[in-house]
Amino acid sequence: MRSQSWRHLAVYAAALAFAVAGTNAQTGSLTDLGTLLSGQKNLTTFYGLIQVLRYVSSPFSRHPELIELRQILAPNNDAFKKIPYTELNKAFSDNDQDVITNVLEYHLLQGSRTAAELIPGDSVFIPTLLTNKAYSNVSGGQRVQNVKQSGDVVVFVSGLGNRCTLTQADLKFTGGVVQVIDSLLIPPSNLTETFDSFNLTAFEGALYQTKKLESFATAANSTIFVPNNDGFQLLGPAIANMTVEALGSVLDYHLLPGQVLYSTDLKNGTKLPTQNGGNITVLHSGNNLYVNSAAIVQADILCANGVIHVIDNVLNPLGPGAQPNPAIAEQGAVFASASEYSTLPFTTAIPCTTSCPVTSSSVASGSGVTGGAGTKATSAAGSKSSSVKTSSSKAVAAAMARETGFHAAGLMVALGGAVMMIG
Repeated sequence: MRSQSWRHLAVYAAALAFAVAGTNAQTGSLTDLGTLLSGQKNLTTFYGLIQVLRYVSSPFSRHPELIELRQILAPNNDAFKKIPYTELNKAFSDNDQDVITNVLEYHLLQGSRTAAELIPGDSVFIPTLLTNKAYSNVSGGQRVQNVKQSGDVVVFVSGLGNRCTLTQADLKFTGGVVQVIDSLLIPPSNLTETFDSFNLTAFEGALYQTKKLESFATAANSTIFVPNNDGFQLLGPAIANMTVEALGSVLDYHLLPGQVLYSTDLKNGTKLPTQNGGNITVLHSGNNLYVNSAAIVQADILCANGVIHVIDNVLNPLGPGAQPNPAIAEQGAVFASASEYSTLPFTTAIPCTTSCPVTSSSVASGSGVTGGAGTKATSAAGSKSSSVKTSSSKAVAAAMARETGFHAAGLMVALGGAVMMIG
């Protein structure tokens, strides 16, 4: 299978599917999933691909929940043409069935909510059949964000903030609906890839410095409030000069373990327990959402083990009663002696893994990164050559070997089983 192009096999399988669909139509059978997909000329690549992967494994040994399948997000033919410009390029170029199967499972949704039932402005976080812990550390299936915008535009948001638009809604088959989308969904990535993608490098560096990256990355069902780089830079020595223990306590105050709370779950006045042992308080003011006195500036970033909300300030566990001033755009720091740094703290703790300067010391020391950018190697999401395996730094490999995220771990899951329903 690996010696042949996935695209060529998909086209061949799609041609066979059209012949079968014609026979089904002549016999007057009900519109099953296969007949529906093969009858859509703009879905030939998607249908051909899942036909190729149908032989991966038995349908019900891995996914008995397929009986409950109600909704499929089907990328149209044009969506597959965009692959070279996405994080999926390497996996599809290498015909990596492990990763491709994982990606397609992320397009199979649980639940029966149709596009017509969406309320403009309200986000819905829909569980998928991506449940294997090699790729997802979220109970009940990794989520896709679905929101209806003004003008009746329906958008799906997946990993690394990738967005796709609904182009054809609610195509009904026996047992569910197909939604046609204009791009492939990208499963949520591990923490380091997500931090890098959203330029949250100060928080990432602080996790390396305190050796907490592994515990954050492997904490299942997590909600993480991540201060943006500006929030760290405003504190300067007030946080950069902390002991490792004190800094670790501050970081733990940003993690809610064991509960995935999307923005729709953050209710006004709610007190939430943190890994630190203290509580944070959620506050609403108009359209603004705060955690203690920090404003959430970007909500609902999906990651492999839960969700990230970006905030504009570092939370202080010694000042849990801090209140925001909604009348001002930027909230003040809640640490004593805070003063703005000219450089971004902690980013030098991020090990360098690519284009590293040649030094006499090992990169594993974490001193390979210079400057405030905090750059490091990040792999294409969904590629076997993830940062776990391509890193030249033993420190990175050790820190991330158990990081659940987008890496190939010998997964041969039952998307093929899913399409056994087609025939």
